[in-house]
Amino acid sequence: MDQKSLPTGSRARSLWQRDTVAAPYHGLLMFLSQILLVLLVPVFDRGERAAPLAITLASLAVALANLVMLGYRRLPLAMGLIGAPAVVWATWNPEITVATRMPAVIALVTTYAASVYLSVQYAFAEEMRPSQRILCGAASFVMLGFMFTAAHGAVAAFGLGTYRLSAELEGGRSPRWVDFVWLSFSTLTTAGFGDTTPIGSWPCAVAALEGLCGILYPATLIARIAAIPAKGEEGKCW
Repeated sequence: MDQKSLPTGSRARSLWQRDTVAAPYHGLLMFLSQILLVLLVPVFDRGERAAPLAITLASLAVALANLVMLGYRRLPLAMGLIGAPAVVWATWNPEITVATRMPAVIALVTTYAASVYLSVQYAFAEEMRPSQRILCGAASFVMLGFMFTAAHGAVAAFGLGTYRLSAELEGGRSPRWVDFVWLSFSTLTTAGFGDTTPIGSWPCAVAALEGLCGILYPATLIARIAAIPAKGEEGKCW
């Protein structure tokens, strides 16, 4: 990317402006980091009800790393300094209350929302190579799944509703954090296997919103990317 896309003047002071150019192959790296995070879910699953510290910090770190790969420095630093202590506090505190969980949930959802928004914004840039543009969009779609995972977990932790597993799942046990990961991605991809059911207005509202994102987001992204002309990209794959 040329230097004219970098912030200048008074705009350079905004955290939402890039501090430098994006990393080489940033789209590919962002997408692979999200896939790696999905693969880490069964690795860190030890049967706990709440998400363990390792996977929570890994999720936050991957979201922040995506911002760094896009060329941001101050924004991920600020989010990391706020989010990491909140996640550690929530994970090490045995009580599941609004006071212990709300800061971590806000940190995770905010970080992932920022990553999704800025990834899509960057994917729409006309000077990007088509492959990196597509990979940025794909990475942001996976980020949506983790963002809604945190949202489902927050609804359950704050007592705003319940989630019921099918009777065949381990004798009707209570939902665990991995169930929210599965629910989120099965809803986002519109697979809807039905083994985890949201019950109540808040769980259903979050699930409905995620289902809409799963349908409208890829369609809108593909249409928008297809409408952007590729400039000088003949013979370039990555």
